[in-house]
Amino acid sequence: MFSDIGLFETVAIGVVIVALYLVPSVIAFHRRHPNRLLVLTINLVFGSTLIGWAVALHLATRSAPDRSQPRTV
Repeated sequence: MFSDIGLFETVAIGVVIVALYLVPSVIAFHRRHPNRLLVLTINLVFGSTLIGWAVALHLATRSAPDRSQPRTV
């Protein structure tokens, strides 16, 4: 089935897989999320599991807490 795949196709598939793998980190850095390094760490360490990738995506897409207002206790 995959015996007819050449070098170009292999590299193209690899680039697409890596791009999809890093989507949560790219989103977090693009949005300048305050926890972008946490998202990157979770994405790199646990992203190979679907749950880790989903957690990183959730963290990257949720809204950041508003730090301009003081916290009330």
